[in-house]
Amino acid sequence: MPVFDRPLRHTLRLAAAAALSLACLSAQQAGAAPLPSAPAGTTATGRAALSPDRLADGVRGRDVARHLRAFQRIADAEGGNRGYNRPGFTRSVRYVAGKLAAAGYEVERQRVPYTDFDIAEERLSVRSGSGDGRRVPVLMTRFTPSTSAAGLDARVVALPRGRTGCTASDYDGVTARGAVVVLARDACGFGHQQQVAAQAGARAVVMYYPTPSPQNNYRLMGLPRENFVIPMGMVSQTDGERLARQAASDEGARVRLTLRGDDVRRTTVNVIAETRGGDPDDVVVMGGHLDSVPEAPGINDNGSTAATVLQTALELAPHQDRVRNKVRFMWWGAEELIDVGSGYYVDHLSPAERGRIAAVLNAELLAPSNYGRFVWDPGTGGSHRIAELFAGYFERRGLPFERQDPGAIGSDHLVFQAAGIPVGGLDGGNLQVKTPEQQARFGGTAGRMFDPCYHQPCDRLEAIDRTALDTNARALAWVLGELALKDGAVRGIRAAG
Repeated sequence: MPVFDRPLRHTLRLAAAAALSLACLSAQQAGAAPLPSAPAGTTATGRAALSPDRLADGVRGRDVARHLRAFQRIADAEGGNRGYNRPGFTRSVRYVAGKLAAAGYEVERQRVPYTDFDIAEERLSVRSGSGDGRRVPVLMTRFTPSTSAAGLDARVVALPRGRTGCTASDYDGVTARGAVVVLARDACGFGHQQQVAAQAGARAVVMYYPTPSPQNNYRLMGLPRENFVIPMGMVSQTDGERLARQAASDEGARVRLTLRGDDVRRTTVNVIAETRGGDPDDVVVMGGHLDSVPEAPGINDNGSTAATVLQTALELAPHQDRVRNKVRFMWWGAEELIDVGSGYYVDHLSPAERGRIAAVLNAELLAPSNYGRFVWDPGTGGSHRIAELFAGYFERRGLPFERQDPGAIGSDHLVFQAAGIPVGGLDGGNLQVKTPEQQARFGGTAGRMFDPCYHQPCDRLEAIDRTALDTNARALAWVLGELALKDGAVRGIRAAG
C-alpha cells in the first residue's frame, strides 16, 4: 500500500468464457435432485462438494505462510525487497504463475507500461554555525523536482511550535526565502505543505512523519506532480526533530541537500487466472498487489494478501468447473506506485466487460504485529452487502472487527470503486495508532502503530502475527466462496447497486 498525498482513481479491462458444466451446477444449487451416481456430500466425480466453509478450511494461516516463506526467500536473495521495479518482483510473478499453472489454470501475464522514477542521488548533510557537520539519511520524494547535480547549500529553518506549515500565516516572522524548511507531515497534506513553503520562498522541504516509531523513515510519492514545485526529501522523526531544534537554536545552521531523480519508462505485469467454469456475466474478482516498496520485503504489505489469494485459487482449482459464478484471481503490479497495474486493467475494460464484474475483493496488510481488523464498508450499495458478508462471518465466530470507509486505505480496490463496481475487503491497520479501546478489542499495545514495520526493512515473515493471518485469510476465502458458489449473494450485490 503506497504512501501518497491523496488517492487516485482509474478504470479497467476483463475477458470471460463460460463452461459447459455450469448448467448442472446451477440446477443442483437451485434445488434439483443430485445426480444418481453421486453420494450425498460429493460430486459426480466423487470429490467432496465444495462449500464456503470447506474452501476457508483450506486457506489456513499455516497454508498461506508457506507462500510467505517463499516471498521472504525471494526478497532475501534479491537485495531485501520485492520492489515493483526490481528482480524480486519478477521472481514473485514466476512463483505465483508457476503454482497456478501446476494447479491447472491458464495464466495470463498482462503487460502494463508505466512511468517510473529512478533516484540517482539523495544526500543530506547538516552543519552548525561553528562548522561541525553530520550526515542524515534522506529519502527523495518520488516525482518531485531535483536539485542541481551539485546540490543546494542553504540555511535551514523550522517553524515555531504549534505551526504546521499548512497556511501562509504559519510563516509570519519566519525568513523562509532561500532556505530549506523542515516540517512535520500534517493532515492538510504534504503536497499542500510543500506548496505553502514554496510560496514563502523556500528552496526545498525536508519533512518527517510523526509516529510512535520515530526511527522509521517513509518514502513519499509526489502525485499529482503539478502539486510539487520544489525538491522534497523525507527523514526519520528522530532526525527531523533534531534538525528542527538545531535550526531554532543556531542561526548559522545550514544544510547541503542533493536530491536527483528522473522519469523512466518501464513495463510491469498483472498476473491473471480465472476458473474455467462459472457464469461469465457474474464475475467475482479476488486480488491483491504482488509488489513491495523497494525499501522493504513486503511480507505483510502486501505478501499477506497475495499469498492468501494464491492459496484460495489453489484450493478452488479442483472445483473450478463447478463454480456458479466465474472467479478471476488477480495479482497487481506496481501498486506501490499508486495502483498502476489495477488502474491499467480497469482503464482497458469495455463498458460491457466492466458490467460483468459483480464484485471485487481486495485486502491490505492482513497480519501486522499490532493488528486490528477493519472491514471496508461505505454503508450503502453493493459494497455494503459485501461488508455484511464479512461482518456476518466474524460475528458468528466471535471475532472483533471495526468498519471503515474503503477510501481510508489507498489500494487497488479504489480504481474499481471509481468505475462503479462494488468492492469489499479487509485490512489489519498500518500507520494509524492503536487506541486503548482498540487494545481492549483486539489485544496488542495502545499507543503503537498497528504495523510498526510498514514500508520498513523489518516487514519480514517474523513480524507477521499468525493469529491475524489465519483468521483474516479464512475470512477472505469464505466470502469468496459465498460469491463464487451461491447465486443469492451476487444477486443481492447486483440489486443493491
